[in-house]
Amino acid sequence: MTRSAIPFTPVKRRAFLGGLAGTAAAIGLTACGVSESNDDDKKGDKGGEGGGKQGTRSVRTDNGTIEAPAHPQRVIACENWDTLMLLDLGIVPVGIPDGIANPAALPADVYQKLRRVKTIGVAGTPNAQAIGALKPDLIVDQFYKDKTAPLKTIAPVAYFNWSDSGALWYEQLDKVADAVNRRDALTDAKSEYRRRLKEVKDAYAAQISKTTWAPLSGGQNGAFFLGSPLLTVMRDLGLRIGAKIAKDEAGFVQKSYEELEILDDCDVLLYPQLFDGKAPALTQQLLDNKVWKGVRAVRAGHAFPIRHYTVGSYRWANGAVDEIEKILRKL
Repeated sequence: MTRSAIPFTPVKRRAFLGGLAGTAAAIGLTACGVSESNDDDKKGDKGGEGGGKQGTRSVRTDNGTIEAPAHPQRVIACENWDTLMLLDLGIVPVGIPDGIANPAALPADVYQKLRRVKTIGVAGTPNAQAIGALKPDLIVDQFYKDKTAPLKTIAPVAYFNWSDSGALWYEQLDKVADAVNRRDALTDAKSEYRRRLKEVKDAYAAQISKTTWAPLSGGQNGAFFLGSPLLTVMRDLGLRIGAKIAKDEAGFVQKSYEELEILDDCDVLLYPQLFDGKAPALTQQLLDNKVWKGVRAVRAGHAFPIRHYTVGSYRWANGAVDEIEKILRKL
């Protein structure tokens, strides 16, 4: 069947500032198959028999206070965002949703970490039997309260509402870091991100001050989407955002091809690219359209693909900084 390469769950509220408001459907990420996991390979099952024997600690969640292992070793990620956040914290989950381990949709190093991890069903439909077989000591969820609450009979469930909380991606990541007791790892990730931001801002101050940018992606039936979670990184770099994108906007705002003129104030445009070098199908339709080819930034050769288009972890944010730096060098 056809399934999104990384079927990210949509998050409500436009002030999901640079978080993960978009879905793969909005970007047009599609791929066949569900997972690269191998049921005969145990490499994804890391960490022994769990952290419960090392003591517990109280963790405040949006579902009440739970008793979680002091140092969780076998963590289940119920959503793909959970998976990428746990990797930021140095944890390879023992169970992940179907479909995330796709080489076209992930950086090579991330794919290698996830390719043999066991899957637990489609995001939003966790398979309790599959989860139980992995003997987890903690289950992390940010979207499916009703679906994951019964899993507490298997292991503590750390639920942090992201669907309609309006929280930013890094605020959610702070909560996950606390749940797995990895705040030190998060401090290191934040420091590296801030270091890279300063480095790029200092080196390319002239280009940054003189240009206006916007991210966009293809949509269905002659539509495109303005905005992306990438906006957080763009704003952190001090880039001026055009195309009438609101200051608190980071999700995808649907427009028609007839409205492409809204991009006329932009010097640089960014659009998504898969890690196999191809544009998602719907974005490719946009790129092939003659109206797109008449946009000012496109005519100037200043429309660029970017692979870290959806940002929900510091690994992803740093990847976006690296890609934007390469673009700044060309301006």
